[in-house]
Amino acid sequence: MLELGKVYLPTWLSYDPETNMISLDLPEVHTPDYFKNVFYSLQLTFSGTRVSIMYYGEDDTYLSQVLYFEDWDIAGGDLELESFGKIQERALRALGNYIPDLDREVYDLFNEE
Repeated sequence: MLELGKVYLPTWLSYDPETNMISLDLPEVHTPDYFKNVFYSLQLTFSGTRVSIMYYGEDDTYLSQVLYFEDWDIAGGDLELESFGKIQERALRALGNYIPDLDREVYDLFNEE
């Protein structure tokens, strides 16, 4: 059995196709952004001790495809060689390039009630 520890990644992301940017805050229901943006959910896949972090969209795309990443996953690694926390950190850094106010959004994420 694998010991992953805590999951720090957001379970949902909102992607704005017009600006090619991500938000950790989901838009309010029935607003223009709600209908324009694509929502992506966190997907963790395991193969032996290897883990891949991906986000799958309600439009049947992977976020890594839309953002033109080289691989299907946002980040991945072997849990025998590195911690899940380090892999998550790499994923957040990769996504950070597409989050306009990363510090505020991550701060808000970790300080929600």
